[in-house]
Amino acid sequence: MDGEFADTAEPERAGGTPANQLEGLLARAVGGIEAAHELDTLRTALMHHCGLQSCRHAKGPPRRMNRRTFRHSFLMPDGDVRLVWELEHDTAPDGLPHRTVFTQPEDLALAEWEVDLAFGGPMGPVEVPYGAFGGAPRDTDPAGGSRPGGRDQVTGDAGAGDADDLDALLAAPAPDQALRRTYTEGDSAEHARRLLRRAANPSAPGDELRARLRAAIAHDISIVTRRSTLVAGRQVSWSLYEHAFLLLDGTELSLWEIDHTRTPTGNPVCEVYTSQDAALDTAVRRIEAG
Repeated sequence: MDGEFADTAEPERAGGTPANQLEGLLARAVGGIEAAHELDTLRTALMHHCGLQSCRHAKGPPRRMNRRTFRHSFLMPDGDVRLVWELEHDTAPDGLPHRTVFTQPEDLALAEWEVDLAFGGPMGPVEVPYGAFGGAPRDTDPAGGSRPGGRDQVTGDAGAGDADDLDALLAAPAPDQALRRTYTEGDSAEHARRLLRRAANPSAPGDELRARLRAAIAHDISIVTRRSTLVAGRQVSWSLYEHAFLLLDGTELSLWEIDHTRTPTGNPVCEVYTSQDAALDTAVRRIEAG
């Protein structure tokens, strides 16, 4: 991943006093001036911490896209912890990072969902007008709540009046096959073998699929989404990767890898599935809800 969308918090989101961090947060956010009054009390915070809550990336087509959500925690003098979320994405036509501040998780959820529509519906990436689904009229950038997904998942509750637009979006034709991903050649069969060897789930692909992957001549690895959440008072993280393989006969095959720390010791484990739905079901239902 390039430029400002590295997976770690940049220096601008770390260090300095809580008041300094609040100033920086408001200065780089769309609508920051409007949010300054609501967040003014945070200037008295004793401590500040910023962590990456979730992210999503796509290599395209139609182009590379990135979304990240940062959670800013402010420890107040009375012992209370105030949370502010910063949504960053590059789905606007100019391709530049746009940032928005949220104080309510429900507003963040809606905003992440709207941004994620630009990453593609069930049939692949599609172009979504900037500010679609009610995003433009707001004082802030489009943003939204999402079910994590890659190139082929969109879920959420559409707002009133959005149903027809959403149905049309999901019915969009699949992208032209000429827009296929760029593969990397070399050791692809070995990469598949190593991936399946470290899979810890009993439902990992079996011998039939392993035999097919011996004919892999190229592959492509993409991080689809990543999340961090509290489960039973312990921080748990998980990441979803797509491993796409190009086979000798020209067919394409994808495996979906979930890396997570939902283990008794907190040590990371790898699970591999043949569908994105199965991988996400593991992450969302068992890892987060469990």
